[in-house]
Amino acid sequence: MYTKIDVKNAYRVFTGGPLVTISTLSAEGTADIMTAAWSCPFDSDELLLVLSTEHTTSENIRNGSKIVVALPSKEQVNEALKAGSVHGRDVGDKFKAQSLESVESELFKIPSLKNALAYFEGECSDLNLFKDKGICLLKVKNVYARTDMWNAAEENFNPGCFNTMHHVSGGIFASGADLIKG
Repeated sequence: MYTKIDVKNAYRVFTGGPLVTISTLSAEGTADIMTAAWSCPFDSDELLLVLSTEHTTSENIRNGSKIVVALPSKEQVNEALKAGSVHGRDVGDKFKAQSLESVESELFKIPSLKNALAYFEGECSDLNLFKDKGICLLKVKNVYARTDMWNAAEENFNPGCFNTMHHVSGGIFASGADLIKG
């Protein structure tokens, strides 16, 4: 037996990748951070991010800002909610306005969420696609994972994958799972 779901909620059944924060700088150098629930790998060194074109972050990306994507841990749910609860155009520097601790990314020197599980520094590789659809193909230039979240022997993000958050709805997130071998 199945329950018919309104198609406007199809994404809630399918879900996206892990919740991420996206940090950019305005042309004037103002730091911005937002949360995004629609993200996934696109290629071995490219991520796919879907953003509303109305976000301050989107404006920064259209204006050529470099991008830092962070994977917040499940312990950072409150920080993630703070990052996504106000608009940068209304408060300026969201790190300061929301009292979010930051760390500067190594390559681009952009503030990002401190103590996240991992960071990706990159650039939007197709600005026309982003301007038209809000789809950012992020060409990754650097990746950093917390040492305790990276399995060097297997070259994977185990146990990091147990600590990411996946948006369910509103302020509800899922985290953790079992590894299944086939």
